[in-house]
Amino acid sequence: MDNINRLAPATSQCVIKLDPFQYNYYQQSCIEIHSPDGEYLESIGYDIQKQIQAEQTTQLQEQIVLLQSLCEKIAQEVELPAQAIAGLGDLLFRVKGIVDRQADKSEAAFLAAS
Repeated sequence: MDNINRLAPATSQCVIKLDPFQYNYYQQSCIEIHSPDGEYLESIGYDIQKQIQAEQTTQLQEQIVLLQSLCEKIAQEVELPAQAIAGLGDLLFRVKGIVDRQADKSEAAFLAAS
């Protein structure tokens, strides 16, 4: 690999500089390092995946709160048919389910990686 640089001749450490394609792959995947025999040695990438997933979940939760306040504002100032209000309530309930499942998956993945 041409993107590996030795830090010093006397050490066994090295630096791997990722190109944009490799960095994108790193952000979306977990990289496992195995010995020539196939023995597991190390995993890289779980932390950034957890961070990205947490940020996405937080962003979705913030959007849900905004949608809830919008619905309250609509309910106070605009008269909507009962079917429309029920539809919005159903949508919020389903989104909450998605967030809860995502949080459960994140917690299970974290416990499995620990």
